[in-house]
Amino acid sequence: MGRVRAGVGAAIQPMICCSHTHAGPIVYADRRSSRRRRAYVATLVERILQAVRQAEANLTPVRLAWGQTTADIAINRREMRPDGQVVIGRNPQGPVDRSLNVVRITTDEGAPLVVWVNFACHGTVLGPENRQVSADWIGAMRARVEEATGGRVLFLQGAAGNLNPDLPTEGAESDPWQAVESLGDRVAERVIALCAGSDLTPLEGGELGLIRREVWLPLEAEATTSRPPKTYRWVLLDVAGLLPFLPWVVDPLLRRRYPWRSRIAARNGRWHVPLRINGVRLGGLGLVTFGAVTLTEIGMAIKEASPTRFTLLASVSDGCIGYLPTEEAHALGGYEVNVAPYFYRYPGRMDPRCARIAIESALQAMRAS
Repeated sequence: MGRVRAGVGAAIQPMICCSHTHAGPIVYADRRSSRRRRAYVATLVERILQAVRQAEANLTPVRLAWGQTTADIAINRREMRPDGQVVIGRNPQGPVDRSLNVVRITTDEGAPLVVWVNFACHGTVLGPENRQVSADWIGAMRARVEEATGGRVLFLQGAAGNLNPDLPTEGAESDPWQAVESLGDRVAERVIALCAGSDLTPLEGGELGLIRREVWLPLEAEATTSRPPKTYRWVLLDVAGLLPFLPWVVDPLLRRRYPWRSRIAARNGRWHVPLRINGVRLGGLGLVTFGAVTLTEIGMAIKEASPTRFTLLASVSDGCIGYLPTEEAHALGGYEVNVAPYFYRYPGRMDPRCARIAIESALQAMRAS
């Protein structure tokens, strides 16, 4: 993100929202990364810059219209076993944000330009055994909508931290590639029907407001040393079932799968990490973005309390500090709470107050934008 901002200059304020497919290359590289990874990231940055320059060179008046429907491809994944342990599985009774939000953008003459699609569901139809690059169900949805509408599709990943694709367990669609197409088509059908119907609400123009904030969220770990302790080593050794006297193997493995360097700072006696929040407002339309894998209840709460008539919530935007759990999820534990923070080399879990701090900060940004 920093390289993109530097490349476009201060006059342009880009935001990058990741679809969060699990079937894509790692989009981080530093001097320790392989030549191939550095080349890939450099190419990706240049293509983003080209897209920004092309957009800037082709500015045109547009009309916006809002529509909302529902889609049913997601399921809550935080399953509680009989012994009280929370695992990644299936929780049909768990909360799910099924709202499918669409913003159609056309020229003044009505020619299609872009369709924003905002929905919450992990891009994990293709599991860890897959070794091919894919945009997962999101890519299948985009292709179908673009073909039907004649415009481009920009996907904004919603608060999908605890939502996985609700995959069929038998039949032809149990094949992951078939499921990619099937689930993508189901969402696409709802988007296409919405764009073709008469239920879209025209959005009034106005001054575009943008507030960017970096909110430091506390961890449970006290800051008693000059640098964050490497607590993550022993936690991850235990998760992997490795012997506790092998801490030296953890960092080389993390550099392969989680190579980024997280920002961690001591504040008021606790270790903190920075959450990037954007609040965008255009007339009755609002957009909130979080640089975190956000649990669905948080996104629902923000959209419910937003001061704008229509609100989009995009997670994993402008970076990612890991999972942002609710206070209720924190009390129950599970992967998102007890394990994921240590893949980011944090010295402790997220504080249970983090969701409340993030929600309040996002709503303040929306009111100020």
